[in-house]
Amino acid sequence: MKIFKWVKQIIGSIALMFIIYLPGESGVLLRRWYYSKRLRVCGKNLHICANVHIVGHSLIEMGDNVKIRENVIIHTGSSKAKNEKRDVIEINPCNDFPKGLVSIGSHTDIAFGALILGYGGVRIGEKCGIGPGAFVLSESFHYKGKDINRAYKYSTGALPEEQCIIQGFIEFKDGAGVASNVIVLPGTVIGKDAWIGPHSVTRVKDSIPDDSVAKGNPAVVVLERPYKKTL
Repeated sequence: MKIFKWVKQIIGSIALMFIIYLPGESGVLLRRWYYSKRLRVCGKNLHICANVHIVGHSLIEMGDNVKIRENVIIHTGSSKAKNEKRDVIEINPCNDFPKGLVSIGSHTDIAFGALILGYGGVRIGEKCGIGPGAFVLSESFHYKGKDINRAYKYSTGALPEEQCIIQGFIEFKDGAGVASNVIVLPGTVIGKDAWIGPHSVTRVKDSIPDDSVAKGNPAVVVLERPYKKTL
């Protein structure tokens, strides 16, 4: 009986590998069909390129005409923190947005190699852009927990009581964008039509104003988008 279960698992793994890695338009169409049956919400014309890894289907929503390029990882799920002994620091909670939900608005583009970690909740508005290699981290390890005498570890391999995590809802308002290799830390809100320049890092619980451009580590506003002056 066990061997039949094992064979079934192998067949399922091979099928999933075929779905994830099939190149070209055929792969896009196959993945569109596959994820339309599994995501919490799936809009029209979903375009997922090869080698995209998505974990936590039931907590992921995608609007119309969303495009996800090669090597992107979207990883989410119900947080284990309530069932473990880890210290948890929660910041910027959003009461009307379920923790762990990742919502990606219509006409949004996620570029090559980006990572979205959704355990604290991530809402990405319409017509947003996430650049190549950008990290959107709604959960991360933290060096300081409740016990000031404990040296907390940056490893899931450590004992639960040796870990401290920080979770925070992240929001990209409509038209917001982050360039290549930007790191967005827990609790960040990026305003409407605001952009963050390459290689920048937002602060925990940061807020980037509407219609602004920010850059640096930590990211700070360097200018307002000029079209505001002519409207």
